[in-house]
Amino acid sequence: MICLTCKVGTPEPGLTTVTLERNGAIIVFKDVPARICTNCGEKYFDDAITSRLLTQAQEAVEKGAELEVVRLQAA
Repeated sequence: MICLTCKVGTPEPGLTTVTLERNGAIIVFKDVPARICTNCGEKYFDDAITSRLLTQAQEAVEKGAELEVVRLQAA
């Protein structure tokens, strides 16, 4: 697969940090599995990871978190 953003690099498996903001809350996910472009750094997530991030972000908002940091691998 060629990167859709830069059209040069090849996304390779790796871990990254994702920050989401929702309803005034900031949720930081560390060690998120992704395919990361070797040229520009664009990140691609599979459907299961995306769903997990959004679900955990919603749970954090519902419990009233303003700032939450989650290591996704251990979560």
